[in-house]
Amino acid sequence: MAEATTGTKSKYSGYPMIFLAVALFSTIEVGSQYLLKELGLSALDVSILRFGIGGIFLTFAALAKIGRRNYFAIVRKDGLRLGLLGLLGATAVSLFFHRSLMLTSSMIGGAIFSINPAVVTLIFVIFRVDKLNWQRVVGIVLGISCVLVTNMGAQAHEPEFPRYFAGNMSMIGAVLSWSFYFLLVRDYLKKYSGLVVSSIMIMGGLIGLLLFAPFSSSLGLGESLAFFRTLTTFGWVLALYLGIVTVGLGYYLLYTGLAKTGVSSGMMVFFIKPALVALLAHFVQGQQLSIWIGLGIILATTSILVVGIADRKPA
Repeated sequence: MAEATTGTKSKYSGYPMIFLAVALFSTIEVGSQYLLKELGLSALDVSILRFGIGGIFLTFAALAKIGRRNYFAIVRKDGLRLGLLGLLGATAVSLFFHRSLMLTSSMIGGAIFSINPAVVTLIFVIFRVDKLNWQRVVGIVLGISCVLVTNMGAQAHEPEFPRYFAGNMSMIGAVLSWSFYFLLVRDYLKKYSGLVVSSIMIMGGLIGLLLFAPFSSSLGLGESLAFFRTLTTFGWVLALYLGIVTVGLGYYLLYTGLAKTGVSSGMMVFFIKPALVALLAHFVQGQQLSIWIGLGIILATTSILVVGIADRKPA
C-alpha cells in the first residue's frame, strides 16, 4: 500500500512541473511575434535562434548532470532515433508554429495550438496506447470548449491579419506534428531523463532547421540566417530568453513532468495555455480581453482537475 501511495504522489507531482512549463510556453507567441513583426526576422531564423540557444543550453546541462561518458553512450545507442524524432518534434513544429505567427494573432495561434491534448489523447486511443474513459471524454470536451471560447474572444483581431486562415492551418500543422511526436517519444521518456531526451531531440531538430536554410525564401519562411544583421540588443535578450527559458527550461520541465504523469494525462494541462496567452497578449500587446477569456480559464481548470483526479485514483 505504501508503494502504491508513493507512486501516486510521484505521478501527481508531475502536474506542477507541466503547469510551469505551459506558463513558460505561453510567452512564446508574444515574444516570437515581436521578433517576427517588429524586428523583421524570418520564421526560420526565429526557429533557429530558439532551438539553437535552447539546444546548446540543454546539452551542457545534460553533460553536467550525467557526465560526458554516460551522455555519449546514450547518443551512440539511441542518438540517431532521437535526432530523427527532432525533425518532427522540433523542426516541423517550429516551422509550422512560427510561420503561423507571421499570419495570425498570438491569441488565436495560442488557442489553436492548445488543442494538442485532445489530439494526443485521440491518437493514443487509436493506437491502443490508452483507453478512453468518461473522465478523459469530459476533460477533452471541456478543454476544447476552452479553446473555442478563448478563440471567440480573439475574433476581433482577425481584420489585423488578412491571412489568418492560412496562419491557422499552419498552426494545425504544428499541433499534428507535436501530437504524433509524443506518440513516438513516450518510451524514451521512460528510458532516459527528460533532460537527456530533450537535449538530443532538439539538437537533431536544429540540424533539420539548418538544412531548410537554402530553401527558406521559396517556402515562404523569409530570409534565412539574417538575424545577425537585424537583431537589436533587446532582440538578442529576447532571443536568449526564448531559447534558454522557453526551450531549455520549458522542455526540461515538460518532459520530466510527463515522465511522472504519463503523456496523455499530463498534456491535459495545455488546455490552460490559450487563456494564459490571451492575458499576456493583453498586457504586452494591448489585445482586447473579453468575458470569454475568463470562461476559458474556468473550463481549462475544470478539465485539468477532472483528468488529474481520475488519474490519481488507484486502478
